[in-house]
Amino acid sequence: MNQSKPNYYAVIPADVRYSDLTPNAKLLYAEISALTNMNGKCTASTRYFANLYEVSRVSIQKWLKTLENKNFIKRVNI
Repeated sequence: MNQSKPNYYAVIPADVRYSDLTPNAKLLYAEISALTNMNGKCTASTRYFANLYEVSRVSIQKWLKTLENKNFIKRVNI
């Protein structure tokens, strides 16, 4: 994929870093936190993340579900 990658940094809190999440779910958490706006919301789609990481939307959905189940994120469909 010849897409320009975002140019910003992310911080992963210790409770996420040292959890039993997969490394990819931790990376996705970092991406979500970096994209979170001043209202505490990230509006990026699963397609955006799938294209960014060059994985299937199903993989992104699994990682999101894991983050949600561990109460690291809360999702609302819009």
